[in-house]
Amino acid sequence: MSALISINPMATTNAAGLFNTNSAGYTQGDAQDDPAVKFALAGGVLSTSATSPLWGGVPIQEFIPGAAAQPGTDTLGSTILQATTSAVPSGICVFNQAYGGITTPQSTAPLYSPGMSVNYYRFGSGARIPLACDSSVVALDGNLSSSTVYYNYSTNVLTTTQPSGQAALPVKILKVSASGNKTVSYNSGSNTANWVYNQPVALCLI
Repeated sequence: MSALISINPMATTNAAGLFNTNSAGYTQGDAQDDPAVKFALAGGVLSTSATSPLWGGVPIQEFIPGAAAQPGTDTLGSTILQATTSAVPSGICVFNQAYGGITTPQSTAPLYSPGMSVNYYRFGSGARIPLACDSSVVALDGNLSSSTVYYNYSTNVLTTTQPSGQAALPVKILKVSASGNKTVSYNSGSNTANWVYNQPVALCLI
């Protein structure tokens, strides 16, 4: 007999289904924590010529700020517009450290209006950003991470179907999450954006 308590700590585990919180899934436009790239987070100002608000998880265009036309405004960063089918995107807008987004009871996802500050990561920064995608991207599961994808600016999702004349988005697909995600659904008619929880997401290395 011994007074020592016999225990194997490696065998300690949760009982199945007890005290178990499922945290699988991603939030669109919420770049993953990474000390190697966090200082690559950039800020700019949404152009006053923007025709719609901006939100995290969509491609953006970056313009050199016009210091001569508006003295002092260049200190706030580049001028930003949401990318379009005919424009080459330079990065992805993110929600990280962008605390000024507007939410209302009718529009629960943060939106950024013209003149507001927005944050983004440029392509080549190495940031890992979840982007909403369609079923064709989900079907890439098990394929090469370098599989070619495009951005559908009508539905605001990644897709494998090439729109006419559009270049591929310069990203690598690291993982596909089919459920448990939060994505943004924007309604241009009411100019509102709300979270939805039934859309797949691709974790992209940009």
